[in-house]
Amino acid sequence: MKVTLLKSRRGTCYPHIGLLVFAVHLFLALASRAQLNDTRIVFMSNRSGNSEIYLINPDGKRLRRLTKHPQYDSAPTWSPDGQKITFSSFRDMNRFRGRGPILGEIYLMNPDGTHPINLTQGVERADGHSSWSPDGKQIAFASSERFQWPWDIWVMDADGSNPHNLTNHYAQDRSPDWSPDGNRIAFESDRNKDWEFEFQANWEVYVMNADGTNPINLTNHPAGDGRADWSPDGNQIVFASNRDGNLEVYMMNADGTNPINLTNHPAGDYSPDWSPDGRQIAFSTTRDRKDDDDKNVEIYVMNADGTNPINLTNHPAIDNSASWGSIRPLDVSSNGRLVTLWGGIKRSNTYGAK
Repeated sequence: MKVTLLKSRRGTCYPHIGLLVFAVHLFLALASRAQLNDTRIVFMSNRSGNSEIYLINPDGKRLRRLTKHPQYDSAPTWSPDGQKITFSSFRDMNRFRGRGPILGEIYLMNPDGTHPINLTQGVERADGHSSWSPDGKQIAFASSERFQWPWDIWVMDADGSNPHNLTNHYAQDRSPDWSPDGNRIAFESDRNKDWEFEFQANWEVYVMNADGTNPINLTNHPAGDGRADWSPDGNQIVFASNRDGNLEVYMMNADGTNPINLTNHPAGDYSPDWSPDGRQIAFSTTRDRKDDDDKNVEIYVMNADGTNPINLTNHPAIDNSASWGSIRPLDVSSNGRLVTLWGGIKRSNTYGAK
């Protein structure tokens, strides 16, 4: 009887376990969907006849224009808490010593496009492509004394104060991206080329400590590699490379090992940017260009393994430089990942963009 009773009790437990497993899966699915609804993608577009910053939902709905200025606005990046957006702009019309090319500045604005503030105010410098530290206290950016040569990675406080050069190298260092743990910064550099005999830059993805020390070449490839972006958990880095003959989006481990081609398309795919939950990647592509059109660029979204690419913008203009960020942050988990608890969800808000 005891054996029979034990079997009966065990048998009656199985349906409850099944329901529990189903409830957990449903909870995780709803949580993932809720997180997706709490994110937005900012990007630059010239669909209005001038480069401006736009905002769109991850499903391609609710397109909104954030900037409206006759000068060039580009390279938007979300702050970790989703409360601010940095971008590069030529609106101050600065020129080097009154002549030469117009110099860009790093601006800060609210998520609705209001209250733009010039953070860099570099009269004799060009500044562009910013990345936030995960605690939101600092901003890394690329800066050049004479607009084109050389570019270095600089860092400043979030209010624009205390700017200082991290790389200070005779080569070009651009496109910084801060790691989720705040300890490292990835960037692209052509310092690996033979400056005496090579005329074409060999761009590589480098990573350095957040104070600029110990730069390490992660890609080590004769092709061009750049525009790196850390995964939210810090384990992978996506980047663009032409090592297969055309620009593709690749993913590698954070130490540079195991590079994998995610896009595998004859068109140009570049400027990748992870979703805050790490499940998807936004990127720019020329795959929708017609034979007589050399200007159309679209923002696509694909799964993190490269499957299911979807056109998000669907416009004949140039849509580029996506930054995917959270707009309604939740609590930060201790390990910087998406963590589920019985009582709720903690989501990392350490995401910054390119």
